[in-house]
Amino acid sequence: MKHMKQKVALVLGSGGARGLAHIGVIEELEARGYEISSVAGTSMGAMVGGFYAAGVLEPFAKRMCSLTMRDLWHYMDLTISSRGFVKGDRIFKTIHEEFTHDVNIEDLPVPFTAVATDLVSHQLEVFNRGSLFTAIRSSISVPDVFTPVELGEKRLVDGALISPIPIQYIERTEGDILVVVNLSGDKNVIREKKKSKRNQHAIDQKEQETQTLKQKLSQFFTFQMPGIKFDYLETIGKTFELMQREIAALTIQNYQPDIVMNIPFQLATPWEFDRSAEIRAKGREIAISALDAWEEKRLIKSAG
Repeated sequence: MKHMKQKVALVLGSGGARGLAHIGVIEELEARGYEISSVAGTSMGAMVGGFYAAGVLEPFAKRMCSLTMRDLWHYMDLTISSRGFVKGDRIFKTIHEEFTHDVNIEDLPVPFTAVATDLVSHQLEVFNRGSLFTAIRSSISVPDVFTPVELGEKRLVDGALISPIPIQYIERTEGDILVVVNLSGDKNVIREKKKSKRNQHAIDQKEQETQTLKQKLSQFFTFQMPGIKFDYLETIGKTFELMQREIAALTIQNYQPDIVMNIPFQLATPWEFDRSAEIRAKGREIAISALDAWEEKRLIKSAG
């Protein structure tokens, strides 16, 4: 008799750049022979989950791991708007042309759900049909950063405002286990930096690029929005982080998933996409630990 793969209903949380850890988690699940039978996500979790369901996660991962601060600046097309200071046209054009195309969610090989927040009705918008691009575009639109998605009378922004971990919207199948990746975990992380001349040069170059980006953003804020400093961006991030952590903890407590993989929120800020390879590797490391523990527990239970 052929051994059946363990099915997994996978829920991917929000957290900006830390969402690249989702890639490492998915890689480890597949390496162990698990079958991801459905996926749901918010914000970066919606992007990674949607790309996985569409079968384009590998090229996306390669693109992200080559990203630099200079690339990030290229994609940040700033705008004068009370609804957000990044239009995101370059980012979203890339997402559409290279990854989602005009695919509909119901046509994906893996059932997928994304969530966004409607600022008009104050309700959660659940995408499990229709345009994959629109679902992702809506779910990742961080308020005051990206301009919202106008869909009829709806004004859609990041789903993390209401549901940073959309457990209740995942499609379940018989015999599956519920696996949640929480990007708002609370465990200290120490970044190790190897002391080599080459590594030090890379660190210095990154810091220089970061300072250049900050200076350009500061000039933009000062010129376009007098009285608002670059720290505004950091404040938005910290406020959003705090809100997400509280809601995520309550959601996990209420739904009691089979496996929770906690990615420490200290691992990276929401904007550190230039650290993609490191964050991806950390996600896989945490997945290895969580799956080892769960498999050992299941083995002991079956033996007893």
